[in-house]
Amino acid sequence: MESCLAQVLQKDVGRRLQVGQEVIDYILDRDKSPDLEQDQTALDKMVDAIASSWVNSSNFKVNLLGLDLLSALVTRLQDRFRTHIGTVLPSLMDRLGDARDQVREQDQVLLLKIMEQAASPQYVWDRMLGGFKHKNNRTREGVCLCLIATLNTSGAQGLTLSKIVPHICSLLGDPTAQVRDGAMSCLVEIYRHVGERVRLDLSKKGLPQSRLNVIFSRFDEVQRSGNMMPSSGSDKNFEDEDSVDGGRSSSSSSSKAPPSGRRAVVSSVRRPSSASSTKSTGKEAAAGAVDENDFVKAFEDVPSVQFYSNRELEDQLTKIRDVLSDDKHDWEQRVVALKKVRSLVLAGAPDHDGFPHQLRLLEAPLKLSAKDLRSQVVREACITLGHLSSVLRNKFDHGAESVMPTLLNLVPNSAKVMATSGAAAIRLILRHTHYPRLIPIITSNCSSKSVAVRRRCYEFLDLLLQEWHTATLERHVAVLTETVRKGIHDADSEARSIARKCYWGFHGHYSREAELLFQALEATYQKALQSHLKSSDSIVSLPQSDRSSSSSQESLNRPLSVKSVIGGSITRSRVRMRRQSSGSVGGASPSVVDSRGRSRAKVVSQSQRSRSANPISAGSRSSSPGKLLGQSYGRLRRTLARSRIPRPSMSQGCSRDTSRESSRDTSPARGFAPLDRYSLTHQARISASVNAMRVLNTGTEVEAAVADALLLGDSRNKRKPLRRRYESPGMYSDDDANSDASSACSERSYSSRNGGIPHYLRQTEDVAEVLNHCASSNWSERKEGLLGLQNLLKSQRILSRVELKRLCEIFTRMFADPHSKRVFSMFLETLVDFVTVHKDDLQDWLFVLLTQLLKKMGADL
Repeated sequence: MESCLAQVLQKDVGRRLQVGQEVIDYILDRDKSPDLEQDQTALDKMVDAIASSWVNSSNFKVNLLGLDLLSALVTRLQDRFRTHIGTVLPSLMDRLGDARDQVREQDQVLLLKIMEQAASPQYVWDRMLGGFKHKNNRTREGVCLCLIATLNTSGAQGLTLSKIVPHICSLLGDPTAQVRDGAMSCLVEIYRHVGERVRLDLSKKGLPQSRLNVIFSRFDEVQRSGNMMPSSGSDKNFEDEDSVDGGRSSSSSSSKAPPSGRRAVVSSVRRPSSASSTKSTGKEAAAGAVDENDFVKAFEDVPSVQFYSNRELEDQLTKIRDVLSDDKHDWEQRVVALKKVRSLVLAGAPDHDGFPHQLRLLEAPLKLSAKDLRSQVVREACITLGHLSSVLRNKFDHGAESVMPTLLNLVPNSAKVMATSGAAAIRLILRHTHYPRLIPIITSNCSSKSVAVRRRCYEFLDLLLQEWHTATLERHVAVLTETVRKGIHDADSEARSIARKCYWGFHGHYSREAELLFQALEATYQKALQSHLKSSDSIVSLPQSDRSSSSSQESLNRPLSVKSVIGGSITRSRVRMRRQSSGSVGGASPSVVDSRGRSRAKVVSQSQRSRSANPISAGSRSSSPGKLLGQSYGRLRRTLARSRIPRPSMSQGCSRDTSRESSRDTSPARGFAPLDRYSLTHQARISASVNAMRVLNTGTEVEAAVADALLLGDSRNKRKPLRRRYESPGMYSDDDANSDASSACSERSYSSRNGGIPHYLRQTEDVAEVLNHCASSNWSERKEGLLGLQNLLKSQRILSRVELKRLCEIFTRMFADPHSKRVFSMFLETLVDFVTVHKDDLQDWLFVLLTQLLKKMGADL
């Protein structure tokens, strides 16, 4: 990436012409450039250099290469290129007025590609409106031609034309004839797509009558020619009483429209086929129900706003907070305020340091809006909450926890739009914000007196089990087990059916606990669970999110031999990581890596056929779900049992040998005699942290972690073993049952062995709190965070890679923030401790760190 960036940054025209195609090939080849998306700083520099130096070059060949480079980046990044649109648009608009036809045409093609692959047409055009007033008359004409091309490519449904038509009308009086002709062609094209409402709207714009007559005569010619678009008579973009935009969400007529009609407008914002979008909702749409798709379409159906500083952002959010906090305000004003929150988020508010604090202050007003008696206010509040979650993801954790009970209270509401809005918001939050404290809120409502609430909550629980990582669920295994058990016994048949689906999702994370739960059920419930698995494709499809089972990390990051696949192929079928490639499982059948339900059914049938071939497990626990999902566990477990290194149990009910893993006893004296010589004070604590293990990316790293564990085992006779990279003091209890020597151990068995919340999870939560304080815009909180971080580092707590990455980002920002001398000196002290403890893990960040330190050396603190 660095060499590619160096080639892009060079100024020599001849050299640029030589390396241009090489850089394009590098960008398009994912094997050559795996780190392109990861190094955001380098990517930003590359895009900025291409836009400013290549696209704006005086050499037209370099211009064309620059446009090709940006096109390659759009192809590679897709919607992730959206954040760079603001950087490249000024240069692209300039090229629309280039003297060479070839450059203008290629520039227009690139703009259309961005609208198709990186962002919606409206998003791009909101930022191109300045092109209608560009000083270059060729550019003004080019923008008009680009709008015509957009209408022909995407249709009028994807554009809020009320914002564009006034600019076109102003160009009708342009001093340049070509620009006037381009503006006229634009209006004719809009009329062709929309119909007579354009004529009515233009008559209100105050244009001279002579000019109107010319425009209307052109409209008549198009109408007589039969070139009108079929959708022009029913298009929703021109239903506003005084604007050509019926999709403008803040207009009064739009706000007062019935929910079904309003949603038809919203659905037309992103896709040309608005009619088909509204029809797909069927009876629910007529009743006012909404779903996640409606929410996603409404995320960007907001007016665009701009702000240029932290202070300006805070002022705008304060005004919004004042409106939402007072339920005496007109409900339409509250709807507009909620939409403005989304507008600010789309405009980049989360990138500002003051936003997290402002978001905390906004939580109470958002909760109040979600409790409002007006369904329209509730709907907009739910859309806004869903949008915040989808953008901020886990940074929205506190807000999600705060608002979740309020959203659950909407579920039994008799007003369809309120009930479905609440449910859709909860689904979006659960998809994007994986916060462990949400689990008890959901599970507690699974025992509600309301049947509707219980059904919905089991649906939410199923979604949670499908989407979340195993480590996130770790603290609440007991609660989840009890909730699933109650659901299987629920009085409502539909709730029972969903709970059975939850059981198999739970089994995908914690098969041992699921086995124990299965054995505790009556025979009729066991049969129902088994038949549920066999009969339903959708239920057979177990979670696709990250899984962690015994020895699973080796299988994820290292090609398996055929022998290992035979012993554990069904085990691997549960361990479905999103980043796993099909080549990771050497001789395994395709169903091992296929996450679809039909392939899962094949795995089940294969496991059933293998019963007779498995002498270990034959004849024991015949009704166990392990027969359905993992008949071959027994053979693998016996192989592991021969090792002197204790490994977590692999949740199987197929054999009951006397190995240490199958015992619930925590006595350190059983099963592994060589390990009982460990004393409580001198034991080598092999702490394969859940968070650290989850981010091992290569087989080499997994092997290194295993080697660390083995070396620690050999050093048990020494006074105090050296700490390893993946160690964290006190992370597990000191008996050998919790000494997980396999670096790829299962995370799921700790809480079941120890009971209660594992100590390492409390530590992880403490680290998260410290990092949140460090990231705060409030310097007193930041000071608190630095002190907490110093204590953590002095206690030799090793941070996981995810925590390291976040802390590096926080430290980089701290260099640029205004600060007092005292706080900055504390920051530097913390930095010294941090580098000392984590010196082996900071190679990627050292360049940034050294650059910032050199900048500060001459500064007057």
